[in-house]
Amino acid sequence: MIQPRVQITLIQIDNYGPWTSTLGNDREHRLQVLQADLYSTLQTSFSMKNGLVFFNRFDEMLAVTNGISQAEHNEIQSNVQALFPFTVSMGIGVDITPFKAQVQASKMLQATGSAQSEDRRSVLAVKETLTLDEAYAQIIHIDVDGITHISDHSFAFETSIRLQHSHFDLMTLFGQLDSLLFYLGGDNFMAVTPNLSEENVSAKLSNYPPNGLPLKFGIGRAQTGRKAAELATMELEHVRHARAGCIISPNIRESR
Repeated sequence: MIQPRVQITLIQIDNYGPWTSTLGNDREHRLQVLQADLYSTLQTSFSMKNGLVFFNRFDEMLAVTNGISQAEHNEIQSNVQALFPFTVSMGIGVDITPFKAQVQASKMLQATGSAQSEDRRSVLAVKETLTLDEAYAQIIHIDVDGITHISDHSFAFETSIRLQHSHFDLMTLFGQLDSLLFYLGGDNFMAVTPNLSEENVSAKLSNYPPNGLPLKFGIGRAQTGRKAAELATMELEHVRHARAGCIISPNIRESR
């Protein structure tokens, strides 16, 4: 029996560093607007196809793209080219684990040329894409407890420092599980993981650094990234309402 796999797409702006230097020194506000608009465009485009995009860096993103074909990726690239003064290149990786899938996507895209090269434009580096029948996504939606209380009584930047420490610790922890973890904003994180049991996740989060902030989480499993995230959020909402105050609250919902 073939194990279900996940499809991860790496998205990079082409020639971005060299291009930005042509805009003069009074450029940062323009770049921030462009980056925000690009994220909005990509998130809209991929989510309409039941994918889900995450920030990695502002000039680079990762997406769960189960069931999204090569032609559909090309369509999104063409849309970006029509709307923005730059192009984006993409690499697609497929593996049992999200971490290894993004390694594959990274290597494939790197083999086509540097992100700083003027010669690389709208490249799509791909060996295979997944149909929904062979695709699987597991997403964990993590909520940090107590941030509202901290932000109500601390300086704004102190709260950010606490969250960034949590971000680094959780990235390291989930990286050890062949997973990818992303900060969503506010006090929320999402991890794209292989098929981990709630007991395994609970055990790992129980070893979360003692100076870290307490957590709640919900787990969703589905064929697509968007549906898995929806189910994970549904379970997290259940935890928030039914088990408020729990440090570790495993819940799981699976699409059938």
